[in-house]
Amino acid sequence: MKIGKNLKKAGALTSIITLILIATLAVFSTGILNSESVDSKPIDPEPKYPVDHLFIDASFLLKTGETNESVNVSCDLFMTNIWEKESGEIKATAYVSEQNSNFAVFKSSVEFGLIEANSTKELNIPVKFSDNSYKVEILIFESNKLVKKVTLTINSYQNYYYGVDGVKIFNEGRTFDDADRDGQWSVESSAPSTTSIH
Repeated sequence: MKIGKNLKKAGALTSIITLILIATLAVFSTGILNSESVDSKPIDPEPKYPVDHLFIDASFLLKTGETNESVNVSCDLFMTNIWEKESGEIKATAYVSEQNSNFAVFKSSVEFGLIEANSTKELNIPVKFSDNSYKVEILIFESNKLVKKVTLTINSYQNYYYGVDGVKIFNEGRTFDDADRDGQWSVESSAPSTTSIH
């Protein structure tokens, strides 16, 4: 009888241990199965803006001021958003580098805000040149992501000749000293090339 009692106790204890093991395995196996069913790689969100929805339709250089030392120019770009939604925040940074050294001598950054859906916005980027040949690179960002690069070359020079007495004379007949605020500058540009950045 003692053996039968001990056998019942051992059977009950074995049943309890088995139930605890089954419950523990069920809890851990559910966690393991769930972690295996979810891909461990982060899911890339869909791009916020489509690729190539911004286009530069036209560009112009506009002389905005000049002195005997330099000429101020506005690089005017007309950018179109062909997307059905407004663009992200647009910012442009222009670097002016000397052609012979490729060293940036001037930088200008301008924030333009959003471009409405299916519309065009004029971007005016001020730059400054002296008597030299330059490469201008304009980097265009949308929501802090580089999306376009515009490159052009510029040659700027003063228009003058030397008079009989060796004094610089500008085309309008003023001497170099008289032309403090109205130096005569010519600015020539190559056609801009635009690169899309993905």
